[in-house]
Amino acid sequence: MASEKLLPKAVCGHLVQGLVHNMSGPLQILSMQVELLRLGYQKLLSLATPEQKEILSQQEEKLSQIEMQLNRLKDILEAISETTHDAPAPVELGSLLKQMLTLWEADLKFKHQVQKELEASEPVTVIAPPATLWQGFCALFWALVPKAVAEETPFKVRIFREEEPPVVEIRLENVGSLPLEDEFFSLAQKILSPVASLETSQDTLKISFKS
Repeated sequence: MASEKLLPKAVCGHLVQGLVHNMSGPLQILSMQVELLRLGYQKLLSLATPEQKEILSQQEEKLSQIEMQLNRLKDILEAISETTHDAPAPVELGSLLKQMLTLWEADLKFKHQVQKELEASEPVTVIAPPATLWQGFCALFWALVPKAVAEETPFKVRIFREEEPPVVEIRLENVGSLPLEDEFFSLAQKILSPVASLETSQDTLKISFKS
């Protein structure tokens, strides 16, 4: 039964808000520790010999790398937390799809074996409940990512305006046809129907927004 297979994932979804909260605290503490180390670095730098300054410079580079990875983790948690915001709000589609691609890199084959492209020539904003967009796009990615992984085909996302309605176009090159029979594709149509409509043409999915 599909429901039995989805139960563990549903449990994770139910707990996601608390999980994000519980992970945000340790990340905040680690970020504060990096800042304290950087303050100590500045004090040592003013007292160091040229040889010591070179060593300290290498340590500062490592601190910057740690900080960059901490910020990446914060971005992922922020992306996940958006799934619970139900009130209509401005959502910039480029940022949302960038976070979605980052989130789905948790599928390691998608991360390492599939070429991903995001094209957005200008910021495109829609008014919609963030949770609706996140849940709808998660369902779409759930339908499309396994196909991209299996075919090892590029996963291309383009955001643009076609006259007035904003459009997101997802293309899986050279797959012949998209997995429209997938239950997650049908679920995505139901979730997004209040704010967007879906059209397909061979290897391309087009999501047209109503605002």
